[in-house]
Amino acid sequence: MSSTLNQLIATHHPLIAPSIYDGISAGVLRDVGFSAAYVGSYATGATKYAVPDIGYIGLEDMADQVRRLGPVAGVPLIVDAEGGWGNPLHVARTVRTLERAGAAAVHIEDHEFGKHITAQPRIIPVTAAIDKIKAAVDARESDDFLIIARTDSPGTEGPEAAVDRLLAYQEAGADGLFYAGAPDLAAQTRLKSESTVPIFGVDFPSQSAADLTQLGIDVVLYYGLSHQAAKAALLRVFTVLATEGSAVSLEEELGGIPGLIGFDDFLGIGAVREKAHQYGLLAQ
Repeated sequence: MSSTLNQLIATHHPLIAPSIYDGISAGVLRDVGFSAAYVGSYATGATKYAVPDIGYIGLEDMADQVRRLGPVAGVPLIVDAEGGWGNPLHVARTVRTLERAGAAAVHIEDHEFGKHITAQPRIIPVTAAIDKIKAAVDARESDDFLIIARTDSPGTEGPEAAVDRLLAYQEAGADGLFYAGAPDLAAQTRLKSESTVPIFGVDFPSQSAADLTQLGIDVVLYYGLSHQAAKAALLRVFTVLATEGSAVSLEEELGGIPGLIGFDDFLGIGAVREKAHQYGLLAQ
């Protein structure tokens, strides 16, 4: 990776990081030319186990994703580290594990339980969250590895209190701030004016990345787009197969038999074939 995540943030307005969750999504992201990618627990749980994002995914699930997908995507990975899977000691191990796996950044959140179940998840005390951020900063091996502090408190404590939390996390050493919740103009404006580090956010319906930039967001994580698109595409083709008993009507759209050859090209068959010739595995 020729550029650090901080360098990419400085040169992209905003930096768009689509979610990747398997080799195909990572390869497509690489071929389209995105500069960064997001590996989230939502997509990981959905695509690996078909479970909702309520804390089922563990550290090794995420580390495995980073180890597998990083070499394919070839760009810095922003990784969901949940709440660090425990107390500050666990957070430190989480940071070391994900950094060594190949992540470029992690976000650590301050909710205890309830995300995606209710708009008012249980939030840990701000002092406990600060200790997690400090532990994360202390544990990293490289200053280029970013610790992003995320708050899920807007629905519980309100937008202004959420900004207070994020600024406290910045004071504790966070390299980025992540306001999780529907964008609030007043809160986002204050956050941007008082922060000294990049602001992270997710895409919202009917809002472009440029719209979110106007709210002061520097990095937009498209956390659900890829696996939603995959489900929609598979639902369509499986429905055609189930109702018609055939995939013939899909062949032109999918590229027909040459499309399979094209997919092998996407998977790098050309380079493998060259190596096979080099090592005498194929007839000349």
